[in-house]
Amino acid sequence: MSRHTEQLVGALFNVLKTEGHTEAQQCFIESYQSHAPTQREELVATLVSDFVSIIQDYLTPQERADVFTATVEYLREQFLSVIEVAPVAIIVVAEDGSVQLWNTGAERIFGWSESEFLTESYARLLAELPDTFETYFSQLQHGERLTGIETRHRHKNGSTIDVRLWAAPVYTTGDTPTGATFVISDITAQKQREQRLTILNRVLRHNIRNDITVLRGHLDLLADQVSDGNTHVEAMEKRLLNIESLSESARHIEQLQATDGEESLTTFELGSELQNHLDRLELDWPAAEIQSNIREGTTIEAHELFPYALDNLIENAVEHNDSETPRVFVGTSLESESSQYVDLVIEDDGPGLPKVEREVLTRETETDLMHSAGMGLWLTRWIIRSSGGELVVEPSQWDGTRVVLKLRRERLSPDDE
Repeated sequence: MSRHTEQLVGALFNVLKTEGHTEAQQCFIESYQSHAPTQREELVATLVSDFVSIIQDYLTPQERADVFTATVEYLREQFLSVIEVAPVAIIVVAEDGSVQLWNTGAERIFGWSESEFLTESYARLLAELPDTFETYFSQLQHGERLTGIETRHRHKNGSTIDVRLWAAPVYTTGDTPTGATFVISDITAQKQREQRLTILNRVLRHNIRNDITVLRGHLDLLADQVSDGNTHVEAMEKRLLNIESLSESARHIEQLQATDGEESLTTFELGSELQNHLDRLELDWPAAEIQSNIREGTTIEAHELFPYALDNLIENAVEHNDSETPRVFVGTSLESESSQYVDLVIEDDGPGLPKVEREVLTRETETDLMHSAGMGLWLTRWIIRSSGGELVVEPSQWDGTRVVLKLRRERLSPDDE
């Protein structure tokens, strides 16, 4: 039983109330109460059957006609109100490509009023590439749907705008589509921002790399002329490393933006991936005490930058730890074998995540007065989100930092199960 049937039943009940058919309405309520424990689809089917009997018993032929007429008008008004307040263009196109419905959102996005565009050709006036649109429309006429397609349309003033569209065939009678409904959003500003940020990012990174190369060369010459351990040389070296780290983070952010989506996901055997990172940690930080409880044989789906996120989290556990023997624990667990997610825990005995970092991650925004010291945790969170996972930061068992990642396990095809 479709959701549309439930909406029809609800509309009929409301009309009984507004039309003053109290006896029929009360009988309908009693029918609902007596069948409420049954499953949803069975309940709706029963209510439809009972409703037909109720109006037959309590209403005259004219009253029945009035109720159904009022119900259709009630549903029509609901439908039109949704269309008119929608912040997107909603366009209904007939079989010949002419526009039959043009809402306020379409007028706002494309500039034409309803009176100007009704019965006009969608492809001729809107589509920047009419041949491409005809291909889309042909797919719809064969019963296919269009989901999130990015293309370009024309505005009334002659400019071109970037749009994302969804569309589905319309069936008036039978199994052959008699038109299509389009839902279109304007993504011009979004595309322009993405393009500008990408260009700015590349230019800045190119200039930063060149400047770092020059500065490092001069710094090496300077270091040869002063004693070892010179505080000025060490301060400049530390700043250069910070700049290099930010430049690398910017490169990863650009990569994350360019590859975000299902197509960017890849599979990782979590146990071996974690062990590789822990082996490197032992080499780089021999004084650290590393404990692990890693479940073998767990394969996850994550963004291709997932190893970078692991590097960042695991290295942070010791890099900012001022203990003589930094302690780190890494473990994985499943709620059950059928669970869709695996929990990865990384915790340390360091000073804990600074309040400003925790606040930034909690609010998920930066302000002029409060901003994260670096890009590492931000980028890590974005990678985990792009992986379909979650990230939580809380105090550890040693009063340090405990990071919990909820990662999505690999989804098996029916043939593999």
